Amino acid sequence: MSQPKISVIIPVYNTAKYLDECLESVLSQTFTEFEAILVDDGSTDGISPAKCDEYASKDDRVIAVHKANGGLISAWTEGVKRARADYLCFIDSDDWIDTDMFEKLYALTDPSFSDSEIISGNYIVEKNNERRKETQGLAPGVYTGDSLDKIKENLLGNEVRPVTMSRCMKLTSRKLLLDNIKYCNTSIVMAEDVNIMLPTICDAKRLVIAKDSYFYHYRLISDSMAHGHSQKLLSNLELNDKTFKEILRDKKISTAEIQVNREFVIMLFVAMKIELRHRAPNVTERVRAIFLRDDIRKKIMSTHVDISSKANKLLYFCMKHPIFPVVQATRFILLSYDKRTN
Repeated sequence: MSQPKISVIIPVYNTAKYLDECLESVLSQTFTEFEAILVDDGSTDGISPAKCDEYASKDDRVIAVHKANGGLISAWTEGVKRARADYLCFIDSDDWIDTDMFEKLYALTDPSFSDSEIISGNYIVEKNNERRKETQGLAPGVYTGDSLDKIKENLLGNEVRPVTMSRCMKLTSRKLLLDNIKYCNTSIVMAEDVNIMLPTICDAKRLVIAKDSYFYHYRLISDSMAHGHSQKLLSNLELNDKTFKEILRDKKISTAEIQVNREFVIMLFVAMKIELRHRAPNVTERVRAIFLRDDIRKKIMSTHVDISSKANKLLYFCMKHPIFPVVQATRFILLSYDKRTN
């Protein structure tokens, strides 16, 4: 095929159940000058690898890559290295996109910034009995120069980020990604996207937030890494803390310490939700043990974060007051909500 304008990178791991919907949404795009790189990360379901090959044999825009299992970061990193286009788009293989996403986002690119810009749309969370629009924190528009520098001073540690740290729902200059792959740590299994998008945004010279543009459909699966229980949760948050501080310091961001301290507390909200959802008899004791740990308690009590949503206010109160009745009541409310929306 001719030189593509967009390289679409789709990591695949045992997602045969959703792969057809994902790929059909890509191959049906009104914008046709793209390549789709399917990176099979050592799938073991016996179906996903064959599906990747089948699509590659039917459409010359599709490239199937098979590699040993190395995790999500290793999968999309492989795709970045193989991409040929100036702009990269990531789609997770259990998600899907509207057929005009590439056309609408590419129309907002600027050739003079082809090696240093990010074009971001919004997305829709798709859950069994819930469909929720999620909008970037920044107002729609074009950000360069001083306005973009101010954004870089406040990327992390917010209840609602100015711009999501997801790889997805965006067009990102390939050079930005290639220049920052060095920061990627395959040991990170939660907030992996921050690991690449944080340095990438810090290096960007043009950021566009598209108006409306709810093109990306994020399928919320209860057992996904971001929502499943993990015994290594706290150690991962500590690794994130160290890694993100190093990135912001390397990028000469003066607010590095403040941002990452706030981010640690915000991510504890996620940790608490994961723990409270875990089906085990000792959940309350485990939650209390986490939030009564001296270093964590010190961070929570000494770091101010602004919270507006009722759900997060409840979690924040529980983090600050992890006594038995509060933890138990918080868990009951969370599980009741899950029951209504699953």
